[in-house]
Amino acid sequence: MKQSAQEKPERLTVSLKTLSNMLDAHRSSVRRWLHEAGIKPIAIGHGRNGAIRYRWQDINMWLETLKYVE
Repeated sequence: MKQSAQEKPERLTVSLKTLSNMLDAHRSSVRRWLHEAGIKPIAIGHGRNGAIRYRWQDINMWLETLKYVE
């Protein structure tokens, strides 16, 4: 039986490009914000064929905290 994304949110990842588009900000700015928030990237694969992703669960928690900052 196939599990839905809602059942395993810890497995979802998102790229820096997707985040920068979502936040309408430059990639370097988003990378800096994530670094300052303590959100570490995940390396998937190795070398040129590898990819850098961020856990959606971490991103979502970070975005929730931003909503309450005045």
